[in-house]
Amino acid sequence: MKNIKLYLVALVCLGLASCNDEFLDTVPKTQINDANFWNNTADLEIYNNQLYATYFANKGFTGGGMMTEDVNSDNAYAEAPTNVRLGINTANNPGISNWSWSLVRDINQMLENTESSDIEAAARNPYIAEARLIRALDYYDKLKLYGQLPIIDRVLTEDDELLYATQSSRDEVMAFIKSDLDFATEHMASTAVENRFTKAIAQSYKARIMLHEGTFRKYHGLGGEQEYLQEAVSSAEAVINTGQYMIDPNVSYNELFAQTTLSGNKEVIFFKNYDDALQLYHNNAALIKNANGVELGGTKSLVNDYLLSDGLTISESQLYQGDATLEMEFANRDLRLSQTFSLPNTYFAGDQLYLNSTPAGINVSASPSGYQLVKFFNPDQEFANWSRSFSDAPLIRYAEILLIMVEAKAELGTVSQADIDLSVNTLRLKAGVADLVLSESIIEDIRRERRVELAFEGFRFDDLMRWKKGAELANPVLGVKFNEVDIADASEFEIGTDIFLNEDGDVMSNNSYAFDESKNYYFPVPVNELSLNPNLKQTPGWE
Repeated sequence: MKNIKLYLVALVCLGLASCNDEFLDTVPKTQINDANFWNNTADLEIYNNQLYATYFANKGFTGGGMMTEDVNSDNAYAEAPTNVRLGINTANNPGISNWSWSLVRDINQMLENTESSDIEAAARNPYIAEARLIRALDYYDKLKLYGQLPIIDRVLTEDDELLYATQSSRDEVMAFIKSDLDFATEHMASTAVENRFTKAIAQSYKARIMLHEGTFRKYHGLGGEQEYLQEAVSSAEAVINTGQYMIDPNVSYNELFAQTTLSGNKEVIFFKNYDDALQLYHNNAALIKNANGVELGGTKSLVNDYLLSDGLTISESQLYQGDATLEMEFANRDLRLSQTFSLPNTYFAGDQLYLNSTPAGINVSASPSGYQLVKFFNPDQEFANWSRSFSDAPLIRYAEILLIMVEAKAELGTVSQADIDLSVNTLRLKAGVADLVLSESIIEDIRRERRVELAFEGFRFDDLMRWKKGAELANPVLGVKFNEVDIADASEFEIGTDIFLNEDGDVMSNNSYAFDESKNYYFPVPVNELSLNPNLKQTPGWE
């Protein structure tokens, strides 16, 4: 019998929603043999702990996580843009890669052993559902990158033909993923301890994947989008109809992201727990406020998408005062704007804001664009030591589910004013913005709402890819209007050396940005994998 080595370490337990204390206390390496394992549901729970730990290890705020994932999108003005953002990644240096199959193997190991065990189906199915949901999530993460994948549905032996399999089509891979999602939503437990999936969580992940796949197929001309969009609606509505979640208009937008515990929060469906007592930490405090300047700020492109309080855009509303200063630019705007980025004399900012490139030296904090990110800022952890922050990270918010529902219906052409009121207008109530009324621009309106609601939560790059809007990434990257009112030591800057401005006087990145429509919607298969398996095909455009 093969031995299964489980590394149950508190640090990698990831603290999903609040980890089971017994699991967290299980620190030593434990060697388990197939002959004496797989006998009861306790065995299945122990095994699945490592699957959670592996998949969610780098989710949430770990390593910058969701906050810095927007660095590849047009939401973020990065001090040092990635090769992906610049459009200069290559087959040898892809920038993003996810061709590891070890987690899939571990899941297949669990499925094969569990299904052949003597545990009754009703008792084992919720644990099989956990494993299959994680496999679906891992597979779809990969499919978004490569477009086609080998289907590995069993534990491979040394002479297994699948070791040298080519990729299956997107349709075949999606059928495989959907089978896992369907099983998970049918058999997942309705309730669970906070560190485990529930049926509502499974439905939420299914809704996310179905929306992405449906819109990707629609805008990339692949066909078959209707089925996926309908599934997105059904899954999102299943979550909504539980009645377990709500948007609380009395809790500010920023406050939701600054909490050390999200346990019991009705706006959050699933979260990753960080805990000082358990030494589960991340580094957000230093990423938001740093004496040497932070690595990213917001872009004018994102700021311009925040509406005025009358529900109109900056080009339509008479309430817009222009962008000569930040105070003018932020006046009468969606409250989420001033709770995502700092004005002078708010949060930790003083009378003026600093740019990273200031020749006079940084005081307190600075950003590359002047739009200083404060979403996720927790004043109680303002001076947290490096990698010692422990505010919780929302992995699935109810707001996202509402936006999935209304976007999928808009894409299907079935959206109603009641749908908009339940979703967009519920979010706007908290944001102090007038209601949206159904019109021909509904898809654009929903996309704008999604952008500002989910800013710096790691969605924007994927959204641009599925909408086939990669060309947005080739636009110049702009920051605030350079002015002496807002910018500390403005007179000390040498324009063209210390700072670059466009013709309108906006701070501008000196980097060149590109996006190749012929290949940049996907990523290359690692070159070494093509050498190991000659039957694999390189992603089109990356040959």
